Amino acid sequence: MKKLIFVFLLGIATMYCSCDRQQDTLIGTWIVDKVNVQFNEKHNTPELVKQIGEMERQNSFSINADSLLTFKGLDTEWQGKINLKSDGSLICNGANFGLWEEGRIVTRTGSPLGEIVVTYRKK
Repeated sequence: MKKLIFVFLLGIATMYCSCDRQQDTLIGTWIVDKVNVQFNEKHNTPELVKQIGEMERQNSFSINADSLLTFKGLDTEWQGKINLKSDGSLICNGANFGLWEEGRIVTRTGSPLGEIVVTYRKK
């Protein structure tokens, strides 16, 4: 019985440490690695798609040890608490911020014009 309790507690401790390490990998400054503007080109000009992509490349954010995310865009700056879920989703202030995928953070923004997918890498 003691062995079973020990194994159970060891499993819980391992899961707890694993979650902390994942959260620790988020700490730092993140910059745009890739932008994919998925707009219907029949309704938008190539110049508009290019301009939006260039605007998105100006974005960056940092995450500190207290899980505070500070986002800086071309004309905007905001802060919020970020949380990494077990499925890789990132939740900031109760809303979906993006996905943690193999050391990258991928965000998706939808609009009436289409979708913008931005991949961030750690600086």
